[in-house]
Amino acid sequence: MIKKIESIKEFGIYKNFNWATSLDIKNFNHKNLFYGWNYSGKTTLSRIFSSLRDKKIHEGYEKGKFKIKTSDGDFDSSDLELFPYDLLVFNSDYIKDNLNFSIHKDDISDSKTILFEVGENVKHQTKINNLQAEIDSINGTESIIGKKDKFLDEIEEFGIYDKPNSGKFTLLAREIKNQHFDSIIDFTKTNLKHIIPKVKESLSTHIIRNNKQLARLRVIVITKEPRDELDEIQINFSYSEIIEKTNKILSSIPDKNKLDKILDKNTEAYSWVKKGQELNKANNKCLFCGNIINEDRIRFLTKYFNSQAANLKEDVDVVRQLIFEEQNKIKTINIPSSSNDFNLGYIDEYKVLKKQFDKITGSYKKHLNLILSKLDNKLNKSLYLSVNNVLDFKNVDVINSIKQINEHIIKNNDFTKGFQHRIESERTFYKNHLVASFLKSEKYNLKEKKYKNALVEVEKLNTRIQEIDKEILFYESKKFSDEEGALQYTYFIQSFLNREDIEIKLDHATKQFKLLRNNENASNLSEGEKTAIAFSHFLVSIKAIESKGKFKDYIIFVDDPISSLDGNHVFQINSLLKEVFFTNDNPGNEWKLKCNQLFLSTHNFEFFNLMRELPMDKPNKESKYYIERSFVDNTATIKPLPLILDKFKSEYHYLFKEIFDFSILRKPLKSEKLLLIPNILRRFLEMYTLTKYPSTDNVDRRADKIFTSEISKRICKPFHYFSHFNNIDRIGKQSEFVADIPVACKELIKQIKKDKLHFEALKNAVNK
Repeated sequence: MIKKIESIKEFGIYKNFNWATSLDIKNFNHKNLFYGWNYSGKTTLSRIFSSLRDKKIHEGYEKGKFKIKTSDGDFDSSDLELFPYDLLVFNSDYIKDNLNFSIHKDDISDSKTILFEVGENVKHQTKINNLQAEIDSINGTESIIGKKDKFLDEIEEFGIYDKPNSGKFTLLAREIKNQHFDSIIDFTKTNLKHIIPKVKESLSTHIIRNNKQLARLRVIVITKEPRDELDEIQINFSYSEIIEKTNKILSSIPDKNKLDKILDKNTEAYSWVKKGQELNKANNKCLFCGNIINEDRIRFLTKYFNSQAANLKEDVDVVRQLIFEEQNKIKTINIPSSSNDFNLGYIDEYKVLKKQFDKITGSYKKHLNLILSKLDNKLNKSLYLSVNNVLDFKNVDVINSIKQINEHIIKNNDFTKGFQHRIESERTFYKNHLVASFLKSEKYNLKEKKYKNALVEVEKLNTRIQEIDKEILFYESKKFSDEEGALQYTYFIQSFLNREDIEIKLDHATKQFKLLRNNENASNLSEGEKTAIAFSHFLVSIKAIESKGKFKDYIIFVDDPISSLDGNHVFQINSLLKEVFFTNDNPGNEWKLKCNQLFLSTHNFEFFNLMRELPMDKPNKESKYYIERSFVDNTATIKPLPLILDKFKSEYHYLFKEIFDFSILRKPLKSEKLLLIPNILRRFLEMYTLTKYPSTDNVDRRADKIFTSEISKRICKPFHYFSHFNNIDRIGKQSEFVADIPVACKELIKQIKKDKLHFEALKNAVNK
């Protein structure tokens, strides 16, 4: 037997409950009653018992912790699998977990009805439903994303690569062949798939990042035939000799004593006379004019042309000839005449080298012309003056430029010589680059890894589905349904609803039970009818356990079985509770529990009073508790039932006392009961208006008749707002209507005072 709940932490509204700190609280007994308003924490408490039943923490309360003290030791939320007792729990979860409000069609009707399993079938069908739910959680449904969906998406995403005809591999192979190779090669998906294993392990080593290299490669790979080999450039420059002789001339100063002004200043005259002197060495007459040549003149000219000035002029002629020859070398150099003489892939680089060569040789030509100009200036204007040397030209740049072109020619020629091998190598290199770049942009390696993992996970999930299918077959084989179960079900429902037009019949084809109303499939059930059906289902399950002699070992928790039922059904449910849970079939006719321990909770004070009257052989085998919710810190606490509730068996008197006490508070808005008062107000007003104006009208219309429409709205407005939860926005903020609660209470007391006899009787009943 459970003795007490020692502590509850972070389990829903129970934030930090401790049994030891709840004053005057008694341990649980054989019969245990809980009273509390709606939303006070009764259903949450029942879910602690559901956790004990299921041997695991209730879904949604995974962070919750609690400790239980029993006759067989202490247990907590970390060792629930060791909890030694069997439990049955009825609460709002039970309806959802055990009833299938589905559509049933037969040969007669297309109406909606409800299909049931009872007795042992409840357990088996619940297990089957849970197993089928697990399959649905794996495969997915229209409303559920299955566990396999993620992996199937990854498999499908990867499968698009190798998809026939329109797959990414096919499209890439087509692009490589047609766009990158101008259709000069055969390249299919098969060729592509042979490359992938070679490059995927090290993509970065196969991707060409140098744009210049990549542009060159794109051109090379579409070469069909090689160009002819080219000759290397052959040239010998004389610049060092030219510059040395030039600077020597520029710095030379001839002896002025051997001066002939005409010849020194007139280069043409100098050349003409020098030529004439050589031609007329053996003649007495001048070959040009026929005059007699004076011997003194001959001696003078001979001496002049053997002088330093004459020699300097001769040196200039030598340098000038060297320059002319150098310029002619540049003009006639055997550089390739057209870039198109090179193989594809070598043309662009040659254009760059040729442009560089033309620029350097152009500068060299200008430099040579500058030397000629310097020499002419020396002879014509500065023969007897020293002239600054000519600055050296970087002739090594010309040589290096030619060297670079020759190296490029050698590469081009090597390509021509080994064309077949080289073109295949370059094409392979380019194909690898294209495939590697594609795989990287697609994040192929990551997708392949996910794909392989997805295959493994799907296989695991498929294996699990096969195991579940076997389990379902096992439990299906253990299911049974019989007419007795239908009769029990019908009895409980008719007892609940106090009607005989509703019954349960076995569908022999499906081995499930149908709910009928006037022999037709029942549909459009009210919430109250659903509650009655659900609790009947619960009681039938108990009967099945009882038939096997095991019910005496069970602990039962029933949470608010009259939810959504009106007051007319309170007595029927209480009568059924007495029949199912209690017996006096013993020699002494003493009333005893049929089960090990019983827990009952309700928000209805009238029903609570009826539960207190449920028979026990001894009063000390019953404990009563009050579940209180503090709206200050939004926590729930289990307390002993207050004396006021234990004292008043009339809910009407108790409700009046709560409203009256609240109406005379100096600061009612600070009261912890502020948000409970609307529920109290509504319940009291239902009873009061019925006593004053018995009718089938709702409470609002009765209040209009008794108080007037204006006063009625003033009283009813707050309880309409606060006693029903119908707006999600109310979760996150408080309402300004809270200020109307004290006003409504004061107004109600004011109106009741007008009925002096009634008011005084109420005051006397609550000792006011």
